[in-house]
Amino acid sequence: MWRALADMKPVPISPKLVDGGEKSCPSARAEAGALLIGVVGPDGIVRPIPKRFEIDAEFVEQASEAGAPEARFRFASRCVEGKCKQWTGNSCGVIEKVLTGMAEQMIAPAENLPSCAIRGSCRWHSQHGADACRACVYVITDQSMVTAPA
Repeated sequence: MWRALADMKPVPISPKLVDGGEKSCPSARAEAGALLIGVVGPDGIVRPIPKRFEIDAEFVEQASEAGAPEARFRFASRCVEGKCKQWTGNSCGVIEKVLTGMAEQMIAPAENLPSCAIRGSCRWHSQHGADACRACVYVITDQSMVTAPA
């Protein structure tokens, strides 16, 4: 199994992470150099990790043994804006869809503002502030393991 989170040490900033005012993508793929920012709980709610933990190739390899890591963890990396299929031309479409879907389905946002390792650089936070943060805990990047309600 991969190293315990407590054993992970902060490392120098990877090229996948933000630098100098760039924005972070809070729903990135599991790639060496990305940040682990949350763990999906059994209830489907993401438990944020408040410290910055950069993942390495070993973590990705071991986490991939049980299927797509993005179905069980949340990762962050540099927002690539127009190079991403989620980019609408001026913003990230993911958080727009999430907030619209929550309103349509009458899903209450998280009551408290979750702790977050990337809030200062987060693309979603820059677009919608605390509303994005309260919705963030419901976002699972890879939905392949999510079962539909009966």
